[in-house]
Amino acid sequence: MYLCAMKWRLLLVLTVSLQSLFAQSPPVHFVTLRESIQLALENSEQIKKAQIDRQALEQRLKEGRSAALPRINLGMNFDYYPLLPTNLVPGEPFGRPDYLPLQFGMPWQFTTALNIQQPIYNESLRRAAPVGNVTRSICDLLIERSEEEVMFNTALVYYQTLQMRQLLRTLDANTEKLATLQKITELQLKNGYALPLDIKRLRVANTNLAAQRQNLLTGINALSETLRFLCGQPLDMPFDPQETIEVPAADSIIWLAIECEPERSTEYKLLQRNLELNKVQANSLRAENFPKLSAYAGGFVQSQLPSANLFDTHGRWYGMAAVGFRFELPVFNGFRRRHKSAQLQLEAQKLAVDQRQILRAKTLEFRQSHDQLKNTLTALQNQTENVALAREIEEKMRLTYQSGNIPLTELLNAHTALSEAETNYWQQVFAYKISVLRVLKSAGKLEMLILPK
Repeated sequence: MYLCAMKWRLLLVLTVSLQSLFAQSPPVHFVTLRESIQLALENSEQIKKAQIDRQALEQRLKEGRSAALPRINLGMNFDYYPLLPTNLVPGEPFGRPDYLPLQFGMPWQFTTALNIQQPIYNESLRRAAPVGNVTRSICDLLIERSEEEVMFNTALVYYQTLQMRQLLRTLDANTEKLATLQKITELQLKNGYALPLDIKRLRVANTNLAAQRQNLLTGINALSETLRFLCGQPLDMPFDPQETIEVPAADSIIWLAIECEPERSTEYKLLQRNLELNKVQANSLRAENFPKLSAYAGGFVQSQLPSANLFDTHGRWYGMAAVGFRFELPVFNGFRRRHKSAQLQLEAQKLAVDQRQILRAKTLEFRQSHDQLKNTLTALQNQTENVALAREIEEKMRLTYQSGNIPLTELLNAHTALSEAETNYWQQVFAYKISVLRVLKSAGKLEMLILPK
């Protein structure tokens, strides 16, 4: 009995140990901005779709090049004629002055034909050859644009998540200060230096902070899930951004020195490649007026049978073969080429207008983002000084309150002012980070986010 009881106790201890082991939450995976962007680029479905489109383009180009290869067709017919066709032949050889109606052939006929065609000269096809390189460039630019969108969206969510977490840390620090102040006030109440109303005021302030904290937690959870989604990670995986921000604007000289180069933008390059494609298509269309030359070879074997038996020994097989050249010269096609050419010209004009518009839009976007960066730097400097001043005032008010020289209301006002100053400071810190993102996006240099510093 004793040994049995010991076994059950040992089994219970092992079970509890295993449950506690599996109940432990997995470690949190902290990522930097560069790591999160690299994960997003590797796992983005948007980029994968663009890469599949690039592969599909290669197959379409191979399909187009196949037009210059020979065409070989093999056909077979097995026909039955219940009523054979009647032909009229001159009757003079038979002593008749008129034509004689005669029926030729047998009711069952089997024919096998082989046809080969090889294009020799096709100017339209030759002029369309540069389409491959142009369309490859367009697909590569579409992949690049998808990568830029992924980098910008990931960095934006990354900084928004960091901002919410920093605001949560600031709020928790203010909550701890209020808790300490509440303990001091409770001691003063026992000694007759404070009023019960002061305790109620502190409780109200703590309740307000708790409500703000819950809202922040909700926002942090939503942003964290969005960041995991963008990085291609499981939604329930502990995955949080981590970045040390000691001197937020230490790298401002680098970003302020960036110049506007709208011609480097992916959108402008796409329009440029589409214009090149339009010219190639127009050139190929004009070449449709040129003659075409091709070679052909063909032959067929025919058997006529009295019955459906292909192996009938009475059946005879007859063959025929021909080789030659085929020359085609377009004469009139209902003005199709003229109308198609007009469409291409209008499309080229539209692309030129889009180019001018994108140059102006990119210049405007860069100027506005650059001005916003300067404004956030000025606001960040002001908020840094404001936080230092508000912290100094709050510390003096705390010492003065502890000595009993001011009421709790003045200390709470100073504490609220410090909390607002710290909140505004961190909002300006991340407004600066997001302004940098917008400057890089408008300048077409988002790749600087993942370059080693």
